[in-house]
Amino acid sequence: MATLLKELFSQAFLQQLASLCQQHSSTFNQAEFQQLTQGPDWQQLELKARVRQISHSLHHSLNLAYPAAIAVLMPVSSHFSGVPAFVFSDYVEVYGLEDPEISFRALAHFTCFSTAEFAVRPFLQRYPELTLTQMQTWAHSDNLHLRRLASEGTRPRLPWGMALKAYKKDPTPLLPILEQLKTDTEPYVQRSVANHLNDISKDHPELVVALAQRWFGQHSVTDWIIKHGLRGLLKQAHPGALALFGLQQLPLQVQLEMHNAKVSAQQPLHFRITLSGPAEPEARLRLEYKIGYRKKSGQLNYKVFQLSNKTWSGQNLSFERRQSFIDLTTRKHYPGQHHLQIMLNGHCYAESFFELI
Repeated sequence: MATLLKELFSQAFLQQLASLCQQHSSTFNQAEFQQLTQGPDWQQLELKARVRQISHSLHHSLNLAYPAAIAVLMPVSSHFSGVPAFVFSDYVEVYGLEDPEISFRALAHFTCFSTAEFAVRPFLQRYPELTLTQMQTWAHSDNLHLRRLASEGTRPRLPWGMALKAYKKDPTPLLPILEQLKTDTEPYVQRSVANHLNDISKDHPELVVALAQRWFGQHSVTDWIIKHGLRGLLKQAHPGALALFGLQQLPLQVQLEMHNAKVSAQQPLHFRITLSGPAEPEARLRLEYKIGYRKKSGQLNYKVFQLSNKTWSGQNLSFERRQSFIDLTTRKHYPGQHHLQIMLNGHCYAESFFELI
């Protein structure tokens, strides 16, 4: 995915960026900008490295003091969106750390066309109180992009972003932001709040469960956020998370039928699951399967896959799955014995071993 995204920083993009900078700054050096960005290592640079090289090239080719450079880049940025617009907030991250007032105004503008979630994090480290106050102000904004930035920018474990060690250790200063946004009307913001809760749950599961218990049942939006935010704890079968959603152990039978005990890149794992048993009034089912993938060291690393989440009616249910073992960029498979577990409401009801050859 990152390989595809980095191609968005194409020659056409660089030419458009240079042309717009020239329109807003007569001293902008287009030739120098093209030379600096299109150096001999450009093709080998990955996504974030390309963004950073463009930021450096903009700085040298604008040759302006930071406030004047931002005055040029703000109108230019409105012509771009999504990943290509990362370069504008990255410019703030690299060159604006000594001027937080101007930088906050710039990030508030840039995030409306793309995101400033990565660029705001060095400010949280350098000026924690000042930046957190700004994030709380943004959490009350009428602008959905600023509300989303208030949550996304303060996530302790943001993917692709630097970890916020202080908030991994103690996330309580972030909770007022999440309290403000827990009934937000925009799905874009709701997803961020849920992901933020999931981040915190990795280091402070009891805090998140206690928060969810206090929030649950007050608003349909909040209930969705809680369910999505506790997904990691549910996969781990955390007792508090299971209890919150009424996921208790049930007197059901789970039959696991293995169609093959040996798998390969060409032959996926093929199995069938059948649930049977008495009707249980309002009984909730969370049916999952866990695969223990063999690591290079020989140890097993488990990954959880969801099959069903519904109310049990007493009627038999069957599920058939084929699980591929083709290598991915995110997972390399190693030969040897693997483990399959069928999980119902956090409890293992059936299991089997199989071999990857």
